[in-house]
Amino acid sequence: MPGTEAELKYAMSVMADNAPANGFSENSVLLRVSNPDDAPLAGLPIAFSADNGATVLVRDLVTNHYGVVQVGVVSSHEGRCTVTAFVDGEGGHRSTAVTFTQRRSGLKLTLR
Repeated sequence: MPGTEAELKYAMSVMADNAPANGFSENSVLLRVSNPDDAPLAGLPIAFSADNGATVLVRDLVTNHYGVVQVGVVSSHEGRCTVTAFVDGEGGHRSTAVTFTQRRSGLKLTLR
């Protein structure tokens, strides 16, 4: 493995936020893992979790050659959700928050 958690750098970013809480619209989170010289670390297993009733679409991923993984998160519950990434075998983890907004529908009904 590349080293201890103290030797790794993590950058976690929200790529898409404020998705409707409809159970299928996605918020998206990206994690980049690199060494102290900022060289990307490919092939690291990453496990994701989410709270507040949200679902991570793919729980277990592996960093690509850029040291990056990106995951979608969906929810049927409005509000903030914490998404946590765990670096397998390294003991490291990072978290960030995304928000699910009131459900919106593109369908308009007119009652007469």
